[in-house]
Amino acid sequence: MNKFIGFFALLGVLVLFSGSVEAENHTVLVSQSDDFSSYFFDPVILEVEVGDNVTFVWGNGSHNVAQVSDSDSNDYNSGFYSGSPQVGGNWSLPADFTAQDGTLYYVCEPHATMNMRGSIIVGSGSLPLPEISMEFSDFPWLSYLLVFPIIGAIWSISFRNTPNAPRMVALCTTLFTLVISLIVFVKTGSKSGYSLMEEYVWAPELGISLLLGVDGLSSPLILLTGIIGPLTVIFAWEEKERAGLFFSLLLVMQTALYGVFVTLDYFVFYVFWEIVLIPMFFLIAIWGGDNRRYASIKFFIYTFTASVIMLVGFMALYFEAGVQSFSMIDIAHSSRGFSEDFQIWVFAALFIGFAVKIPSFPWHTWLPDAHVQAPTAGSILLAGVMLKMGLYGLIRAALPALPLGAVYFVPLMVVLAIISILYGAALSLGQTDLKKLVAYSSVSHMGVALLGVATMTELGLAGAVFMMFAHGILSPAMFMIAGVLLHQVGTREIPKLGGLAKHQPKTTGIFVVIFMGSLGLPGMAVFVAELAVFIAFFQSHGYWLLLPIFGMVLTAGYHLWALQRAVFGTDSKEIEMGKVHEAPWYELYPMFTIIIIAAIFGIFPHYLMDPINTACYDILRFMGVL
Repeated sequence: MNKFIGFFALLGVLVLFSGSVEAENHTVLVSQSDDFSSYFFDPVILEVEVGDNVTFVWGNGSHNVAQVSDSDSNDYNSGFYSGSPQVGGNWSLPADFTAQDGTLYYVCEPHATMNMRGSIIVGSGSLPLPEISMEFSDFPWLSYLLVFPIIGAIWSISFRNTPNAPRMVALCTTLFTLVISLIVFVKTGSKSGYSLMEEYVWAPELGISLLLGVDGLSSPLILLTGIIGPLTVIFAWEEKERAGLFFSLLLVMQTALYGVFVTLDYFVFYVFWEIVLIPMFFLIAIWGGDNRRYASIKFFIYTFTASVIMLVGFMALYFEAGVQSFSMIDIAHSSRGFSEDFQIWVFAALFIGFAVKIPSFPWHTWLPDAHVQAPTAGSILLAGVMLKMGLYGLIRAALPALPLGAVYFVPLMVVLAIISILYGAALSLGQTDLKKLVAYSSVSHMGVALLGVATMTELGLAGAVFMMFAHGILSPAMFMIAGVLLHQVGTREIPKLGGLAKHQPKTTGIFVVIFMGSLGLPGMAVFVAELAVFIAFFQSHGYWLLLPIFGMVLTAGYHLWALQRAVFGTDSKEIEMGKVHEAPWYELYPMFTIIIIAAIFGIFPHYLMDPINTACYDILRFMGVL
C-alpha cells in the first residue's frame, strides 16, 4: 500500500510541475541603432506556447514596453506595462499573459509613432486577423480582360493569309482592353481590400475556382498591361513574317498576364503563370536572332523549373491550411496556424520561383540571352510586364500567407537586392550591344524594387510597386530605341554608332528624354520610385544605403556614356549616314506616348501612389508587421 501511495504521490508531483518543466524561455530585444535611424523589437513577431516565459532585454536607448489594443494603436490603456522608459536591464512578462491563447500587441511608448511595435502570438492566437474587405461586382469587368484578348487572338490568326488584317485586329483588341484597364483602375481607386470581385467555380471538390479580384497592388499592373499592349502592336506594325501567328501570340500573352494579376486562387494563378511562357517561347524561337534556339530553350528551362518549385510551395500551403481551398484569402486566414519552420521552408520555395522571374542575382542569366535574341515586341512585353510577375507574386502570394518566413528572409533579400543593383549596373557599363545593356539594367532596376520589399515598411513596399510600374513603362522605351537603331542603321553595337543626332534630331530628342527618365531624372516616374525605396531603406537599415546609392551612380554612368557614344559625337564610319532619317510614325508614337505617361506619374505620383499605399498597408497589417 505504501508503494502505491508513493507512486501516485510521485505522479501527482510530475503532473503538478510538468508545465514549468516544459515551459520555454523567450527573449525579446528592445533596442535602437547607434545612429538613431531605427527603433525595433527583435523578434518583431514572437510565437510562444501557452505557459512559456517571455523576458524583454534592453539594448541601446531609453525604452519601455506597453500593451496596446491592436496592431494600429499607439496608446496604452490596459494590459502589461513595464513602467517608465528605462536604459538597460530587463523585464519579465507576467505569467498570466501567456496562460491562454491570444495575440498580444505592444509598443515602445516614446517611439510608437516611429513604428517600434511588436506582437506575441500565444498558442494558436485567439484574436482574429484583420478583416479583408471584399466587394463583388455586378458587371464582369475582369472577365472581359481575360476573354477579349483570346477572342482577338483567334480572330487574328484566322486572317493569317490577309497581310494587314492581323495587326488591325490586334490593335483594336488591345485598345479595347486598355479602356477596360482604365475603368478597372478608376473603379478600384484607393479603397481597402478587394474590389470588382468575381467567382466562377471550377473544381469544387478540389477547392479550385476562378476567383478574380483587384486592389491597389494589382490595379496599377493591370493598367500597365493595358498600356503596353497597343504600344507593342503599333511598334511592330510592319511585321510581315507570319503576321497572324505573331499578333495572336501577343494577345495570348496579354490574356495570361492579366490572369496573373487578377486571380486570387493559387492553382489558377499557377496556370496563368505557365501560360505566359508559351507565347514568349515561340516569339523568341521563331522571330528571334541568330542564336534564338539556345535563348528560347534556356528561357524555358530556367522559368519552368523555377515555377515547378513554386508549385511545390503552393501545394504545401494547400495541404497545411486544411481549408480545402486554393483561395489566397482563405489560406492567408489560416496562416497563424503555420509553424515558423514550415513558413521558412515554403517561403524559400516560393522565393526561388519568384526570384528567377524578377530576375534577381544569381538567377538572372537567362534574361540577357532572351532579350538579345527576342524580337523588339517580345522584349517590350518581357521587360514591360513579364518581369513584374515575380515581384507581384512575392507580394501577393507569399507575404500574407507566410509572414514569419518573409521576416526570416529579409537579410537575404537585402543582400540579393544590393548585389543585383551593383552587379547589374556594373555589367551594363561594360556592354557594347545596346539591347544587352538595357537587359542588364533591368536586373539593377528590379533589384531596387526587391530592396523596397525587403524593408517590410509601407513606404518601401509602395516604392517597390511604383518601381514595377515605372520600369514597366521606361524599360520598353529603351528596347524601342534599340529596335529603332537596328532598323535605321542595321546595328545595335555602340562602338559602331555615333553622329546620329544631326541626321535625326526629333528621334534623338525622344532618345535623350527616355534615357534621362530611365536613369532617374526628377520629374519622371523612376525617380519617385527610387526615392521612396531609398528613404524607406535608410529608415530601416541606416547608412547601408550607401551601397545601393553607389549603384545609382553607375546607372547614370552607363546611360550617359551609351547615349553620348551612340547618338552624339562625330559621324560613324561604320554606317551610311546618308540613309539615316527620322524614325517612322509607328516607332515614334509609342516612344512619345511613354514619355508622356512617365512624366504624368512622375509629376503627379499620388494618382498611382494612393491606391498602392492602401494595398501595402493592408498587406503589412495583415502580416502583423504594422
